[in-house]
Amino acid sequence: MVPAILIYLLKANIALTLFFLAYRFGLRRLTFYTGNRLFLLTGIVFSSLFPLIPIDAFVNRHEVLAGNVMTYVPDLAGWRAPAPVFTIWTLLVYIFWTGVSVMAIRFCFQLLSLWKIHRTSQRSEIADIPVQVLRQPVNPFSFFRNIYINPVLHQPEELPAILRHEKVHVQQWHSVDVVLGELNNIFYWFNPGAWLMKTAIRENLEFITDRYLLKQGVDKTAYQYNLIKVSGIPYATAIANNFNFSHLKNRIIMMNSKKSSRYQMARYLVLGLLVGGTVLSLNYTKAPSVNPLALVIVKDTVPPSPPAPPLPPPPPAPPKIKVAKPTPPAKVKEVPAPEVKLNGSMTLRGIDPANAPLYIIDGKVAESIEGIDPNRIEAIEVLKDKSATALYGDRGKNGVIRVTLKKSAATMTPIKASGVVVTGNSFSASEGALLLVDGKKMTKEEVSAIPPSNIKSVNVYKGGKATLYKGTPQPNGIVMINTKDNPDELIVSGVITMESDTVKIK
Repeated sequence: MVPAILIYLLKANIALTLFFLAYRFGLRRLTFYTGNRLFLLTGIVFSSLFPLIPIDAFVNRHEVLAGNVMTYVPDLAGWRAPAPVFTIWTLLVYIFWTGVSVMAIRFCFQLLSLWKIHRTSQRSEIADIPVQVLRQPVNPFSFFRNIYINPVLHQPEELPAILRHEKVHVQQWHSVDVVLGELNNIFYWFNPGAWLMKTAIRENLEFITDRYLLKQGVDKTAYQYNLIKVSGIPYATAIANNFNFSHLKNRIIMMNSKKSSRYQMARYLVLGLLVGGTVLSLNYTKAPSVNPLALVIVKDTVPPSPPAPPLPPPPPAPPKIKVAKPTPPAKVKEVPAPEVKLNGSMTLRGIDPANAPLYIIDGKVAESIEGIDPNRIEAIEVLKDKSATALYGDRGKNGVIRVTLKKSAATMTPIKASGVVVTGNSFSASEGALLLVDGKKMTKEEVSAIPPSNIKSVNVYKGGKATLYKGTPQPNGIVMINTKDNPDELIVSGVITMESDTVKIK
């Protein structure tokens, strides 16, 4: 006989999967994010409670009971508990509780990690907002009423937008949704629908926060730019509300999507009734109720109990359902973010050079997008997976970031950095600097003879490893010039980033 707990789990997980499918294909693209939040939380609670609702009592309450009035006494022999027998169903119950134990221990370790982070943090205020200041290089996050951030990892002008983002999570109690999704995952660890439901809850919370900030007047382009900049910083813990949730492309799409019509709210009623009615029907059965007490007719004397009829053969075992274990997330090696500070220019931190995305600026391949003034940016587009490789082949396997600059930004102005001056008619550099043109050494006179219109890009390196050329120290720095006669050289994005200087080639 199938244990009652397995029947309960089967019904609960069917309901949970149906609620997720209804959200994924019917509600996810609507801009009613608060309604989606209620739908997802209702799906988790309803899926856990509905197997306990006795539907037969409501359907059969008008059934007429027929039969003669008789006097009954219980057969005490029927109260004897059957001897325990180990079956395949018993093994499945043991496997279920083993998985629950492992997931519960994992959740406790996450809480312990968060508690250690909280103990090492210091209470402070940034822009009149109470925060817990961290020393670890982790992504900003919030958990219930606390906001955690390492201000050293961010430019001063970035902090207000980040703190306002986390403040929305705190004020709207988004941590309750996250914890409920984690608890749901503990008991339904074997169901892929439970893992997808947890991801959907986190994604929708970010949609809610993004919409709230845009309604408050936050600049959309600058906000999206901040999301990209912190994309490479590692998370502190999986149970917190992190500033840059991984579904960056979907967040940018929903920020730019048109507000849904009010008539679309009818979907909640239709899908709710459809899913609710379907799962409640699982509790109805036409099998007659069985009295657990064997009843016998009382006569002058109580006769001995007749021999019990032979038990019917057990029903054939249902086919085994193999549930594929969800693939654990790949472990990401934590790389400390480089300390790069450029006033008024664009900077990326935490990007692994070995897996860096492909950068496209105004349709041209670029080495980086660091140093770009955010005021010059017209739009930012992020491509991932098939959409990136379909357009750029293997070069886009790590993703593509396309930046479109404002047309008015192309002006001819002289720029000076670290003793190097590039103007429309002349070139000069500090004495002793190594000059390389298309990879060849040249003198200052030879470089000055190159027409400025023939120069494609100029790279200036100084300090640290940048001053080593073929193993030879160059204490006065290196100036690398690429001309238009060298077609195989990648076009520099227009900005060369150094330790403290920036050269812009307009």
